[in-house]
Amino acid sequence: MELVNYLAQVWGISIAATCLAMLIKEKHLKRLFASLEAEDNLFSWGLASMVIGLAMILNYNIWSKDWKVVITIIGWISLLKGLSLLFVPELSKKWVKAMENKQWLPYLLVIGVIFGLVITYFGFTA
Repeated sequence: MELVNYLAQVWGISIAATCLAMLIKEKHLKRLFASLEAEDNLFSWGLASMVIGLAMILNYNIWSKDWKVVITIIGWISLLKGLSLLFVPELSKKWVKAMENKQWLPYLLVIGVIFGLVITYFGFTA
């Protein structure tokens, strides 16, 4: 199995399951927002996100003109998110406050579920 297929399977299933869980169990979403407001948690989240993003980029950083580029973009987003959580946590806290209790958030989560399922499909069928 190609690395990109494996990463698509892992990320696709993870994104779809997480977004679906937050849609079904609103308390998960509220806990997520609450945990992102604590600066101690931001450091831990940032470190984990940075390591995951860096590991992905070092193993798969291919800018192709097909669906596989999405995996590269996810790696870069993870790395940049991690670095921003480590170095500018106040920016992340502002972003969390702006996102909290928005009426369009469930729609964004539905898009996340669909995106995760599409990535999963490509991971298993490519």
